[in-house]
Amino acid sequence: MKIIHLIYDHPRNPWVGGGGAVRVYELSKRLALKGHHITVVSGRYPGAKDYTEGNLEYKFVGSDAGYLLSTFSYAFRAAGFIRRFSSGFDILVEDFAPWNPIFSRFLTDRPAVLHVNHREGWNMFKRFSIFAFPFFLVEKFYPSLFKHVTALSEDTKRKIGVSEAVVLPPGINAVHQSGQLEGGHILYMGRLHMKNKGLDTLLSSMKGVDSELLLVGRGPDEQRLKNMASGVSRSKIKFSGFVSETQKAEILESSLFMVLPSRFEGWGIVVLESAAFGKPVIVSDIPELAYAVEGGFGLSFKTGDASDLTEKINLILKDKDLRIKLGARAVEYARNFTWDGIADKCERCYAEALKSGIRVL
Repeated sequence: MKIIHLIYDHPRNPWVGGGGAVRVYELSKRLALKGHHITVVSGRYPGAKDYTEGNLEYKFVGSDAGYLLSTFSYAFRAAGFIRRFSSGFDILVEDFAPWNPIFSRFLTDRPAVLHVNHREGWNMFKRFSIFAFPFFLVEKFYPSLFKHVTALSEDTKRKIGVSEAVVLPPGINAVHQSGQLEGGHILYMGRLHMKNKGLDTLLSSMKGVDSELLLVGRGPDEQRLKNMASGVSRSKIKFSGFVSETQKAEILESSLFMVLPSRFEGWGIVVLESAAFGKPVIVSDIPELAYAVEGGFGLSFKTGDASDLTEKINLILKDKDLRIKLGARAVEYARNFTWDGIADKCERCYAEALKSGIRVL
């Protein structure tokens, strides 16, 4: 198959660089190794250049003059790309974001698949007040425009109300048998976004914790977080910035456990990556992260409650036997989510959409 995959984000996008971009890359490179040709069309950012890895090709469109302009110009430029080149492809996949919907199914006679990572719903208004209204409507009705829909999780599938949606979760490269190795740091890994990721709660909670916290990643609130960290303890809070895959593995392997205090999340791929190294997790009690607790390898705290988070961190920090017990369950859970297996399911889903051979209406 020749596939166009539309997603604004890219793993090296300094403004976003989230798990959705990692997911697309991991699945696309595996489909490419199976002989399919994948063209991923992403939003342009400073320094972005088109590149090719075997049968996988990345194209960047839109403006690189700031995040807002890049985000909104992406939809316009991606639509133009579809009009020009979709006739040379068999199928189109659109990663949905309410901020820049492309309405791809109206732009091609090829079968189109919509992928939805998560649905924010009324939470949008907490972030953007009344300005969220048009995006709220887009998010609510957009999935119904597509015949073929995939969802990141069962929770997302339920929220978007598409009973026929195929669940294609994130994955891991491999399960590691090194959960017994511990360093001295608690770990956060992800985008440095104060509000969405709940990092204000995490830093506040560290005032009552006697251990080092390492924050891995980058994002728009990095300097604000560093300023806030200075009020806790400069020796206690460390920032690593962007790290390579090799460095990430080393950091995960040597961590005590991971904390993901998000207020908004699709799945939290870093939770699964942590589990693959036999590391327990502490997550906020939002529905999207409940799988860590249900899977028996995580604890939850009340979202936004720094005192509750401090209590849970200290509980797991002071009990090595508990960490080992949760870590063993984490490894077993992670075995069910390999990228290779998910890529096989993804391939079958796309083949089924292509088999329809008709325009998606």
